[in-house]
Amino acid sequence: MGWKIKKMDVKLEPNEEKEIEFVLVPEKRAAIHGVVKFPDGTPVKNAVVKLFKKKGCDPCDLIPITFAFTDECGQFLFGVPACMEFVIKVFFYKPEC
Repeated sequence: MGWKIKKMDVKLEPNEEKEIEFVLVPEKRAAIHGVVKFPDGTPVKNAVVKLFKKKGCDPCDLIPITFAFTDECGQFLFGVPACMEFVIKVFFYKPEC
């Protein structure tokens, strides 16, 4: 089980010390993280990664949820509801000059 991240802004004055306690609550969401690479292992920057929810048994019956572009390391991240089946599709196109 994961835990929700808590955030607190803190500003200290000179010679001041603060003790802070965080009480975490259970996190019911999940995350999908991945890396897109070329066959030679090089990360793919700016690939489109699209997330779909499965609607039924037909593999073509998909509901688009969201998309992301990979970063300079080829990485992407989706926060998703737990206990659902997803399909991920990746597309990259580099126009010839």
